[in-house]
Amino acid sequence: MEQNRWLIYALGGGFGHLTRACSLARAAAAHTRVSILTNSPYAELVKSAMRPLDIRALDPSITVNEGRTAVLRWLAEAKADVLVVDTFPRGLGGELPDALAGFSGLKVLVQRDLNPDYAAKYQLNAFIAKNYDLVLTTGDGNSGAPWLIRSQHELPERETARHLLGVSGERPCVAICASGNSEELAWYGAVASHLFKSCVVRCIAPVRPPNCPVECWISYFPAMDLYPGADILIGGGGYNTVYEAAACDVPLICRPWPRLYDRQELRALGRAARIVTDPIQAAQAALDLATAVGRKRLISFQNGAEQAVVSVFDHSRRRF
Repeated sequence: MEQNRWLIYALGGGFGHLTRACSLARAAAAHTRVSILTNSPYAELVKSAMRPLDIRALDPSITVNEGRTAVLRWLAEAKADVLVVDTFPRGLGGELPDALAGFSGLKVLVQRDLNPDYAAKYQLNAFIAKNYDLVLTTGDGNSGAPWLIRSQHELPERETARHLLGVSGERPCVAICASGNSEELAWYGAVASHLFKSCVVRCIAPVRPPNCPVECWISYFPAMDLYPGADILIGGGGYNTVYEAAACDVPLICRPWPRLYDRQELRALGRAARIVTDPIQAAQAALDLATAVGRKRLISFQNGAEQAVVSVFDHSRRRF
């Protein structure tokens, strides 16, 4: 594979887009230089964990017009060979059409499940066909294996993962992945509070959620490193949480959240052990599932990001 430069557009807030971008960048890093643009409020945490990835973070509070200007400047100054756009073909603020028309390199879209009303409103199928050279599937409502921040050989053994969680012995451990919007953190904190006196619980979050006992809270990225040490996982229905839980063969108690573009409940159906809405309901489901702790785990998966890198290079060679 030849050296060149890739840009990955990963705007969208939260952990989801940035984590998926890091999955691709890590898989490509041995073959090319990669720069990621994000507006995630958690960019600094991810940057410190993902060295030496080149992650440029925009202020999450900037206006749509300021974001448009920053994105277009980034694209103009980077002089890249490949542009990879995660999820939003037109850009998060609709700022990409002119930039795509003026970009002479390979234009790649990372396809994730989107609300069909949004796709129809902006005629995305026609827009993608006109403006992109390659569409990469991510195993989300389509073919291909999910893109993961770790490949199977990189995951720690159970004992190491439990040490990272701060858990000793073999008591069941319930991990809570408290990601998503800041106003949703209180829900996860309530779950941790309900479980605190009944079992070992670790709430993984960049900041301690309201009502979460301080001894339960852990700030760590990527959370996937911890899942081999957990016996049950409670989290939202976002892309990374659902597919990381499946890869680590840890039962997922899922609280799907409403999103403008994402369909979390649809993703969780058939993949979660339980779907819940109430913190008490989630805590009780965890206690119910704890009786099955000790079952043999089967951690065996392919990281779709690795095949995606091969597809980009193959397409680039054919195109040029």
